Amino acid sequence: MTTVLLLEDNIDMLTMLAQVLAWGGYDVLTGRGGNEGITLLREAEELPSVIVSDLSMPDLDGYAVLHYVRTTPEWAEIPFVIMSAHSSPDDRRDALQRGADEFLVKPFNLDDFKRVLHRWD
Repeated sequence: MTTVLLLEDNIDMLTMLAQVLAWGGYDVLTGRGGNEGITLLREAEELPSVIVSDLSMPDLDGYAVLHYVRTTPEWAEIPFVIMSAHSSPDDRRDALQRGADEFLVKPFNLDDFKRVLHRWD
Protein backbone atom coordinates (compact mmCIF):
# COMPACT_ATOMS: atom_id res chain seq x y z
CA MET A 1 0.00 0.00 0.00
CA THR A 2 1.20 3.53 -0.78
CA THR A 3 2.04 5.62 2.27
CA VAL A 4 1.90 9.42 2.04
CA LEU A 5 3.60 11.77 4.47
CA LEU A 6 1.37 14.87 4.39
CA LEU A 7 2.71 18.11 5.88
CA GLU A 8 0.33 21.05 6.19
CA ASP A 9 0.06 23.66 8.94
CA ASN A 10 -3.60 24.51 8.22
CA ILE A 11 -5.53 21.94 10.27
CA ASP A 12 -8.65 22.13 8.08
CA MET A 13 -6.66 21.52 4.89
CA LEU A 14 -4.61 18.77 6.58
CA THR A 15 -7.76 17.00 7.79
CA MET A 16 -9.50 17.24 4.41
CA LEU A 17 -6.52 16.02 2.38
CA ALA A 18 -5.80 13.20 4.84
CA GLN A 19 -9.42 12.06 4.54
CA VAL A 20 -9.29 12.14 0.74
CA LEU A 21 -6.11 10.07 0.82
CA ALA A 22 -7.56 7.57 3.28
CA TRP A 23 -10.70 7.21 1.14
CA GLY A 24 -8.40 6.60 -1.83
CA GLY A 25 -6.77 3.67 -0.06
CA TYR A 26 -3.55 5.38 1.00
CA ASP A 27 -1.91 5.05 4.39
CA VAL A 28 -1.38 8.59 5.67
CA LEU A 29 1.11 10.07 8.11
CA THR A 30 0.34 13.69 8.97
CA GLY A 31 2.40 16.52 10.37
CA ARG A 32 1.58 20.16 11.03
CA GLY A 33 5.02 21.46 10.13
CA GLY A 34 8.44 20.68 8.77
CA ASN A 35 10.00 19.75 12.08
CA GLU A 36 7.21 17.28 12.76
CA GLY A 37 7.70 15.83 9.28
CA ILE A 38 11.42 15.29 9.84
CA THR A 39 10.65 13.61 13.17
CA LEU A 40 8.12 11.32 11.49
CA LEU A 41 10.70 10.35 8.85
CA ARG A 42 13.35 9.62 11.49
CA GLU A 43 10.96 7.46 13.52
CA ALA A 44 9.28 5.65 10.61
CA GLU A 45 9.65 1.87 10.54
CA GLU A 46 8.87 2.06 6.84
CA LEU A 47 9.54 5.18 4.77
CA PRO A 48 6.63 6.87 3.00
CA SER A 49 6.18 6.28 -0.71
CA VAL A 50 5.77 10.03 -1.32
CA ILE A 51 5.95 13.27 0.68
CA VAL A 52 3.40 16.02 0.08
CA SER A 53 4.35 19.28 1.77
CA ASP A 54 2.92 22.75 1.99
CA LEU A 55 5.49 25.37 1.04
CA SER A 56 4.68 27.94 3.73
CA MET A 57 4.85 26.51 7.23
CA PRO A 58 5.87 28.31 10.41
CA ASP A 59 8.79 26.19 11.58
CA LEU A 60 10.53 24.63 8.58
CA ASP A 61 9.06 25.57 5.22
CA GLY A 62 8.59 23.08 2.41
CA TYR A 63 11.89 24.05 0.77
CA ALA A 64 13.80 23.38 4.01
CA VAL A 65 12.12 19.97 4.36
CA LEU A 66 12.84 19.23 0.69
CA HIS A 67 16.50 20.14 1.16
CA TYR A 68 16.75 17.99 4.28
CA VAL A 69 15.15 15.03 2.48
CA ARG A 70 17.30 15.38 -0.65
CA THR A 71 20.53 15.60 1.39
CA THR A 72 19.75 12.61 3.63
CA PRO A 73 20.91 9.56 1.64
CA GLU A 74 18.26 7.14 2.91
CA TRP A 75 15.47 9.61 2.04
CA ALA A 76 16.89 11.28 -1.07
CA GLU A 77 14.87 9.25 -3.57
CA ILE A 78 11.45 9.70 -1.92
CA PRO A 79 9.19 11.56 -4.36
CA PHE A 80 8.37 15.04 -3.05
CA VAL A 81 5.36 17.20 -3.95
CA ILE A 82 5.19 20.88 -2.98
CA MET A 83 1.79 22.54 -2.50
CA SER A 84 1.62 26.32 -2.56
CA ALA A 85 -0.66 29.28 -3.17
CA HIS A 86 2.28 30.88 -5.01
CA SER A 87 1.33 30.32 -8.60
CA SER A 88 3.85 32.02 -10.85
CA PRO A 89 5.87 29.98 -13.35
CA ASP A 90 8.97 31.05 -11.40
CA ASP A 91 7.59 29.44 -8.22
CA ARG A 92 7.03 26.14 -10.02
CA ARG A 93 10.44 26.27 -11.71
CA ASP A 94 12.13 27.10 -8.40
CA ALA A 95 10.49 24.13 -6.65
CA LEU A 96 11.45 21.73 -9.42
CA GLN A 97 15.02 23.05 -9.57
CA ARG A 98 15.34 22.50 -5.82
CA GLY A 99 14.42 18.85 -6.30
CA ALA A 100 10.62 18.64 -6.03
CA ASP A 101 9.01 16.07 -8.30
CA GLU A 102 5.74 17.98 -8.64
CA PHE A 103 4.25 21.37 -7.77
CA LEU A 104 0.54 21.81 -6.99
CA VAL A 105 -0.94 25.30 -6.93
CA LYS A 106 -3.54 25.91 -4.20
CA PRO A 107 -6.41 25.87 -4.49
CA PHE A 108 -6.36 22.71 -6.57
CA ASN A 109 -9.19 20.34 -7.30
CA LEU A 110 -9.11 16.91 -5.74
CA ASP A 111 -8.89 15.18 -9.10
CA ASP A 112 -5.58 16.96 -9.79
CA PHE A 113 -4.35 16.01 -6.31
CA LYS A 114 -5.21 12.35 -6.86
CA ARG A 115 -3.75 12.39 -10.40
CA VAL A 116 -0.40 13.61 -9.06
CA LEU A 117 -0.30 10.95 -6.35
CA HIS A 118 -1.20 8.13 -8.76
CA ARG A 119 2.29 8.55 -10.25
CA TRP A 120 3.62 6.74 -7.18
CA ASP A 121 0.98 4.05 -6.61
